[in-house]
Amino acid sequence: MKIRKITLIITAVMICAAMLLSGCKSGDTTAPAGTTAADDGKVYKIRLGNTTSPTDILNISFEKMADAINERSGGRLEVTVYPSGQLGTLRTMTEGLQNGTLEMSTNSAGGLAGFLPVMGTLELPYLFDSHQNVYDVVDGPIGQELNQQFLDKTGIRILSYWENMLRQTTNNVRPVNAVADFAGLKLRVPETKTVMDTIAALGASPTPMAFGEVYTGLSQGTIDGQENPCTIIDSAKLFEVQKYLSLTAHIYSPVVVMIAEDFYQSLPEDLRAILDEEVAIAQAENRAEAERLDAELLEALRDKMQVNEVDTTVSVKLCSLRMITYLQLLPRQRIISNKLKNPNKVDMN
Repeated sequence: MKIRKITLIITAVMICAAMLLSGCKSGDTTAPAGTTAADDGKVYKIRLGNTTSPTDILNISFEKMADAINERSGGRLEVTVYPSGQLGTLRTMTEGLQNGTLEMSTNSAGGLAGFLPVMGTLELPYLFDSHQNVYDVVDGPIGQELNQQFLDKTGIRILSYWENMLRQTTNNVRPVNAVADFAGLKLRVPETKTVMDTIAALGASPTPMAFGEVYTGLSQGTIDGQENPCTIIDSAKLFEVQKYLSLTAHIYSPVVVMIAEDFYQSLPEDLRAILDEEVAIAQAENRAEAERLDAELLEALRDKMQVNEVDTTVSVKLCSLRMITYLQLLPRQRIISNKLKNPNKVDMN
């Protein structure tokens, strides 16, 4: 399958590019003295910021996780979730993790490319062909290598990758049945190079805009449409201001859950263990629920919007050209094994 070949090629380049960046920044991740399993009597407060609405599956998952951490730690960890961009945009919250003004946050893999370019390869168009394909990559050696490079470069620890589903296209002008229908559409996109390049390659006009401004922008006609997973289209009630939903499935965008490394290392060992374990539990639950909910919401949206399937054959070809251009911008050092049959069996040596 052509898509699968593209996946294998891009995944290989991801590893190669990620390994180049090992010398970009050396971070001391040694735990400070005294951070043992002993109860020091201190309450460690964690603000967890995200930009989704309170009713979005992502925020609901965070709230459930926060309750579990708070209860299990006996109140020694106090996690508070701030949805709807209360603590800033995805970028400013990530910067907050870097400068120590925020403890936990999320971003898209593409959004993190602004801090470490190779992270953007996880959001290249038509890269993944199944949920499991995504999980194999981000949970396996490739994800582990990217996580380490990101930590070394930014001082931010990636705790896990959660589900955000395939991105679909909505607009008020016409159904997008083929690539030609993208022409002239002014579509809101996040400030992510891979997403902006994908939308431009398809022929539309990518318009970066904070998500909190999207509903108003659509209702006032400042933009014609936007692109997001069905879960976000529903939770943000975009169906109230959008007529057409076209299943372009152009990018699979995993949510990256992060914590400031200095803060993480300041926690006693037993609290770090509780945090890690509850994040892993929440990740599994979020993925299962998001997969179920995405299919369910698509059916519900059919009653609220005009929904159409899209032949992505031409889209894949157009975006493949843009992918090649993007990958040529990544640094290269050496050729790695071409026997990339399974992301979990990659020879990293």
